Amino acid sequence: MAPTTMARDSCEAERYRATVRRVSVAGAQDALVVIREAAAWARARGIEVWAPHELRQETYEAAACNSELVVGYADATPAATMLLQSEDSIYWPQEPPGSAIYVHKVAVRRAFAGQSWLARLIDFAVEDADLRGIRALRLDTILRPKLQSLYERHGFRTLVEEPLSVAGRQMIRMERLLGS
Repeated sequence: MAPTTMARDSCEAERYRATVRRVSVAGAQDALVVIREAAAWARARGIEVWAPHELRQETYEAAACNSELVVGYADATPAATMLLQSEDSIYWPQEPPGSAIYVHKVAVRRAFAGQSWLARLIDFAVEDADLRGIRALRLDTILRPKLQSLYERHGFRTLVEEPLSVAGRQMIRMERLLGS
């Protein structure tokens, strides 16, 4: 059975029921609403996190078909999303498939910022890795100290290496090793 996160703080308990789950193709649109809103918000601040061509409907539908698409809901409202993949040939090409869970395209809608959605998503990824017997979460993120610090607060460490240049963006790789 897939992990489901129901954690919330006492203030949020009064506002909505928080759930995180894998979604089917029908849920791809929910994920796109979240990530496109987050991308537009960042772009308005001069930060190109994802280009529009990286956020296509068919890509998200394919991820849903592969059981890689995760959405967090506040009651029935999509609040957060991420992809969980078993390989990453772009940022981690030397790692064999299944050696880690790769966390990609994490986004939280602005209306839900600061409400523990990143923690819920990461908790879901940790549970998923545990169910699969995988002992590492890996991710790549744009080189921004704020983002790096945010992931570090959730147990990730930055690899000691030069940033990677991919599609005109400076990227760093991060990893969180899980208990045995």
